[in-house]
Amino acid sequence: MSIFGFLAPVLGWVMEWIYRFIPNYGWTMIIFTLLTRLLMFPLSVKQQKSTARMSAFQPMMQEIQKKYANDKQRQNEEMMKLQQDAGFSMTAGCLPMAINMFVIFGVIEVVYRPLQYVLLVSKDVINEMVTLANETLGTSLDAAHYTVQNTLINLVKQNPDTFSDLLGDKLDAVVNFNFTFFGIDLSQVPSDVGLFSVAIIIPVLSVVTMILVNVVTLSMSGQQMNGTMKILPWAMSIMFGFITFTVPVGFSLYYTASNLFALVQSILLKKMYNPEKIKQQVQEEIEAKRAERKKKKQVKVTASDGAEVVKDVSQAELDRIRLERARQMEDERYKDE
Repeated sequence: MSIFGFLAPVLGWVMEWIYRFIPNYGWTMIIFTLLTRLLMFPLSVKQQKSTARMSAFQPMMQEIQKKYANDKQRQNEEMMKLQQDAGFSMTAGCLPMAINMFVIFGVIEVVYRPLQYVLLVSKDVINEMVTLANETLGTSLDAAHYTVQNTLINLVKQNPDTFSDLLGDKLDAVVNFNFTFFGIDLSQVPSDVGLFSVAIIIPVLSVVTMILVNVVTLSMSGQQMNGTMKILPWAMSIMFGFITFTVPVGFSLYYTASNLFALVQSILLKKMYNPEKIKQQVQEEIEAKRAERKKKKQVKVTASDGAEVVKDVSQAELDRIRLERARQMEDERYKDE
């Protein structure tokens, strides 16, 4: 198991539970994908809100970077001031994104290993099945390969007597495992069955839906992508399109379902947190905070002769006075060093 797929045992329990009620791998995967998307929806809401707010700050940050391109210290100071005025954090969206990625890795781990997570065959038995298949059936399986469990299920269906001792009471469950989805065998690899097979439909759909998700996601973020960031989603789509033709069709079904649910989710989130509306709200918040900082407050200030006087100062002036006082105290403290 991948170090990133540590959630797989929990998610696998969910998929196995669904398969008990709907003994079809394709439908189990679709319902499983829907459930995981629903569970992650609160995180997606938080991430979209953070992304939409960042899109409002992006032009301001670019202006600061351009204006103080030759003065990094001043640039950092202005960035800090912007964050104070706007009340935002550049890392606010990192946690939801990280959790979301860990869940996705866990989901992929489960989808790749139906023998282990859906049929509950132990890893030790699976390794013994690989050894037995290689020695008895003349195969050259790799126990660590992500397609090996799909291959093993088909080998058991074709040669049940060979694996009966190893699988014991699990034999019938493996033999009767339903890989068919609308007449398509989800264990097939597109590159093995040819371009004119009906199984090609699902990998093609997975690529098309991924492109649609890229378009909608970029538009709903409200951010201007430049250079590598603009090209990366499309490069990933091309790479993914190649991968879908080299792995079993079941993986493409999962990605297609996931992309369709993501597409609906993206449209809902854009309605909830529209970047243009968020930009207007952020601008109003900044103006309100700046106006508050300009309001005069009465404070006691110690003059150079030690006398205390009451002054009307703005928040910005008060911050400057406090900074000067802190520097004076620091100088007094270390004057002999």
